[in-house]
Amino acid sequence: MSTLRLPGLLTGIDTGNLVAQLMAAERRTLNVYEERKTTWDEKKEALGTLETKLSNLRSSIRALSDANELRAFSSTSSDTDKVTAEASYNAFEGNHTVVVNQLATAERRVHTAGIEYAEDYVGAGTFIYSYDHEETTITTTATTTLQDMVGLINNDANNPGVTASLLYYNNAYHLVLNGNEAGTDYSISVNASSTEVWQADSALTVGSDNATLSSKITELDQFTGSLGTGDIITISGKNHSGVDITPVELTVTGNTKLTHLISEINDAFDGVAKATLVNGKIVLTDDLDGASGLEIGLSFTQGAGSSAELSLPTMAIETEGGSTTADLTGFAEADFTGTQSAQDSQIRVDGYPSGDWISRSTNTIDDVISGITLHLHDTTDAAGEEITLTRDTQSVKDKLTSMVDAYNLAVVYIQEKTGFNNTLKTGGVLMGDYVVSTIRAQIRTPLIAQTSGFIEDIDNFLMPGQIGLELDKDGVLNLDTNVFDEAIAEDYMSVLAVIGADKTGSSNSNTIQFYQASSNYTTAGNYDVEVVVSGGVITSARIKLSTESTWRDATYSGNIVTGDSTFDDNGDPMYAENALQLSADLSQDGTFTATVRVKQGFTGAIEDSLDNMLKATTGSIQIDQEHVDDQIEEIQEKIELEEYRLTVREERLIARFARLERTLALIQNQMAALGFGTA
Repeated sequence: MSTLRLPGLLTGIDTGNLVAQLMAAERRTLNVYEERKTTWDEKKEALGTLETKLSNLRSSIRALSDANELRAFSSTSSDTDKVTAEASYNAFEGNHTVVVNQLATAERRVHTAGIEYAEDYVGAGTFIYSYDHEETTITTTATTTLQDMVGLINNDANNPGVTASLLYYNNAYHLVLNGNEAGTDYSISVNASSTEVWQADSALTVGSDNATLSSKITELDQFTGSLGTGDIITISGKNHSGVDITPVELTVTGNTKLTHLISEINDAFDGVAKATLVNGKIVLTDDLDGASGLEIGLSFTQGAGSSAELSLPTMAIETEGGSTTADLTGFAEADFTGTQSAQDSQIRVDGYPSGDWISRSTNTIDDVISGITLHLHDTTDAAGEEITLTRDTQSVKDKLTSMVDAYNLAVVYIQEKTGFNNTLKTGGVLMGDYVVSTIRAQIRTPLIAQTSGFIEDIDNFLMPGQIGLELDKDGVLNLDTNVFDEAIAEDYMSVLAVIGADKTGSSNSNTIQFYQASSNYTTAGNYDVEVVVSGGVITSARIKLSTESTWRDATYSGNIVTGDSTFDDNGDPMYAENALQLSADLSQDGTFTATVRVKQGFTGAIEDSLDNMLKATTGSIQIDQEHVDDQIEEIQEKIELEEYRLTVREERLIARFARLERTLALIQNQMAALGFGTA
């Protein structure tokens, strides 16, 4: 039932206006709460914007925080129509002469006679072809057309990499078989009958997963014990004609991989059969189709002092040579002609090898010149073409400029939101926020301090200011390109190091050497190390930062010493030397000391700070945002309670004045009835 509202006509009192004025006074507390909520909402928005700016800064920093990846080179070619090149960070300056004798090409075979119409039937039969030493059988029926045959080849789940098509020429349609890969390994043959294939009876595995070519022999689930001296795998067998091959022995070491075993099998069969690794299984395919005397056997023999056991799979016939006959009329090997042979590319680099060629199955070659990928486009004359690599210092400068811009956007925003506006006489919405006030200092300190692990008289550059990065009086960062150009011209590698050394290390001792450190967990700086060697083994080791007074025990195994690598409950390293590893010379006994320095460029230090700020659950920005959200939620609850109180208060005031109106009206009516009304 709605509340009665009287307009005050009988009493002359404007009750509606009176209630409104009373409620306006009552709303002062609510107004304060709403103003506070607006302020906290603005803080939340400001923190979100700051988080975005810091994330953008971190992205620009990450492009600089690994000195190896900063090494960039531009490449030019004396004839880009013949050969071009790309250089990665591990290339080196200089010139290279590349002679291209031939390009890698893919195999192409064409059905010579052809058929008048694509819809003509090819007849019932079996068509067998091989590609990359994988054989495929296609079965046709009496109603299979030439066009259907193209589809059977292309849609075959066992297609090893051949694309079929039709070529219309001289009033006939010709079936064309195109290899999808270039190189001599990828030849196409049309077979008269099935080719013999031997396959292992079980897969080699690592942790129950199928092994790959890169799997080490000692990592296999089939390997147990420890290697000695002279552990060997013997490869024996027979060729297509049943003649014994010369056995080959592969010496197994801790670094022997399955790719080495496959390579040795291929060397043993010397082109008469091809070995591959398929889903962890060794597969050997004859090079000729038809009935075959092919055989292969693998055995393992322990060497001196060995306790190793290697369970090699048994090899057995998977496909019998000649067991299936190709009988599709008109589609035998003689009915096809090769219009392009599969061949490897052939190059000679810097005159090597003299009188011979480097062969690859592709025209994109990335494993001949360290750090360089060659793209072959055409053959050259005997003089070849010149590839020139020069340092790309501009790319470093561009990345620094991007970092400077991102840094300034973040810093200026922090200044705006935490500072005081003298014109407006107002403070920024984040003024007094401790977390935000410390962020500026955290990302500023690496720009003005000596970079961690760098030492005067050893390193040419110790801090960002020496390569042109300067902060003005307002805290804005600038890059003096003249200073930068002079520095990078003076010592290219030292500039890259002070920018992005990624926990690289060195030692002042010949006995204790830096081995490796973790980019994520090891703290950069100088470490004091002490190692005791007795009887050719380490008996104790300890380590500390040079600035610390307390030593901590290190762990050791063999000649490797590892810093304390425990973590706290948040998953952060408890000690600076976490994952720091050193190697010790065990050839002499004694107590040995060393100062080991771990270097980190200033961008890595900034990145570490940003990572801590921006962690999804424990970052300082996230914690600050959660605090703001808590405040907003608390104030919202107060607002809702206050709004409820005001609603009840207003209803009570209205009811009170309504009762007053009714009482006065009743009195006036009674007085009128008694004759006391106005004359």
